[in-house]
Amino acid sequence: MFPSLSRLILVAILPIGDSMKILIADDDPISRKILSKVVTDLGYEPIAVNNGEDALEHVKQNKCSVVLLDWMMPGMDGIEVCREIRRLDNEYICYIIINSAREGSDDIRRALKAGANDYISKKTDSIELKARIGVGVRTAQLEMKLIDLNHRLKHLVRIDSLTELLNHAAILKELSIELERGRRDGTATSILMLDLDRFKAVNDTYGHQTGDKVLIRFAYLLNESCRSFDRIGRYGGEEFLIVLPRTREEESISIGNRIRMRAETLQIDNEIANLRVTCSIGCCTAANSEKHSSSMVAAADSALFRAKKVGRNKVLSCK
Repeated sequence: MFPSLSRLILVAILPIGDSMKILIADDDPISRKILSKVVTDLGYEPIAVNNGEDALEHVKQNKCSVVLLDWMMPGMDGIEVCREIRRLDNEYICYIIINSAREGSDDIRRALKAGANDYISKKTDSIELKARIGVGVRTAQLEMKLIDLNHRLKHLVRIDSLTELLNHAAILKELSIELERGRRDGTATSILMLDLDRFKAVNDTYGHQTGDKVLIRFAYLLNESCRSFDRIGRYGGEEFLIVLPRTREEESISIGNRIRMRAETLQIDNEIANLRVTCSIGCCTAANSEKHSSSMVAAADSALFRAKKVGRNKVLSCK
């Protein structure tokens, strides 16, 4: 049983490698000592603070997984800190356990309304308290796994599974975003539409597995040849689209030629010494980013078609 003081006790779970540290916020030294013993018995390392401000800062800095606050701490009280935690990012995981001598329904309602996950009476014995903390830890861990899974799914929805570049829909979305940014900033946006020359012959001669190797190696070449803020996507088949923010026509053509020349020397497969690829590239630039994404893609595709028609392995502008 804990001292009969009405308080919220902050218990924050901090993952450290394979172990966890638990933050305990309580202004009463006896309660902190008792709780530290409970935490130690659970196999965690207790970290104690004695006021609301330090508790909130520790939660922000250490991405704590669980929280409860001493109701009557110096400075910010527990309810206020609880509300501040709930104002953090929606993906911020924090499980709040309230432990109070008060057992009235109004007090429980107030604590839960402030954002607490659990409410435990001070009369609760250490066995039940350990079980409640364990539930909080497991719940927070499951929520974190769910958020991680959602992030992975969002990533997979945007990524081409073979080349690991942006897929068709994602690269067009990035183009629209960059055009809007360019309109606000008054800067030019350029795009490169690239196509591997005679790629069907590669598949027909060496097989589709070798064709996939070509696409993967070419995607790697694009990543190596572009700037960190450029956006690269697989438009479809052997076609690729590169979005070049804050880039005028002359610079975009220079980037295109750099890619084209590197493609000429790209080694695909050590077992097929004579396998070489080239690419044709169409370029389109929107000064002040005034063009629509669909018209830019159409113009770059038309320039690409002309590059193919005049002999391949060339970079041509839509002008």
